[in-house]
Amino acid sequence: MRSDTHIYAGAVGTNLNDALVFTVASLFDTASGYKHPMAFRTNGLNAGYFRGDALTFTVLSATDLGTGQVLGRALLGSRLAVQVVSVEGPASGAFQFWEGDEDNPGNQITFELPVGASNRTNAFVISENDGSPGSDPYGHIHGREFTASKEGLYTVGFRLIDLSTNGIGGGPMHSPSKILPMFFQAGPVIEQLQKGTNGMRIFFRSAPGVTNVVEASAAPDGPTWTPVTAGLRGNSALQSLTDTNPVPALRFYRLRLLNTPP
Repeated sequence: MRSDTHIYAGAVGTNLNDALVFTVASLFDTASGYKHPMAFRTNGLNAGYFRGDALTFTVLSATDLGTGQVLGRALLGSRLAVQVVSVEGPASGAFQFWEGDEDNPGNQITFELPVGASNRTNAFVISENDGSPGSDPYGHIHGREFTASKEGLYTVGFRLIDLSTNGIGGGPMHSPSKILPMFFQAGPVIEQLQKGTNGMRIFFRSAPGVTNVVEASAAPDGPTWTPVTAGLRGNSALQSLTDTNPVPALRFYRLRLLNTPP
């Protein structure tokens, strides 16, 4: 599994005012079922927050650097940014963006949106040009982070905008993109139970570097929870462990983290 997830940005055409677009939106939007896993950080960068694999918004180059041929992506002279428009999730939770680059990861929150926020304009630039006429809007910046303050499932809306002033009347060259809604799962979660001939199969999603074990109890609040599987390290994808013990009429399951990433 990739240690860094790239979401590419471009435009639907090469005419002025053509809309910007997340070119791989169907792989990451809520309809795809993708959930970006976020594990709790106990120390180091982002300590006290849930953070997952790096999520890198990347602007496709407008030109082929080998031939100079125009590829029909975002126009030369455009300068793209990503707005964090809305956040839904657990009550009293919040979603944060940390500015940074590959050599100097962000060490403080740039901006934060509480759960329930909508129609916000908080944004971060993803092009590496200055927006001057004819400049390539390409951008590929690592070291930025997204975090969440409380365990649970978040739905975050992202939108592309053009900050350039090279369009008609000194405005942008491209119109904004449609909103990309994405799931962020702060903390591990059991997504499905499937009973089979070999026992109960437990499906879950967890961030890399975290080892998970499934525990079972006769009551939802315990107090006794017994490990029923070996440990399995998360990889950001949907995984499963199987409880091969005889399953009584009523059994409750939970995930326990054997370790957390720094």
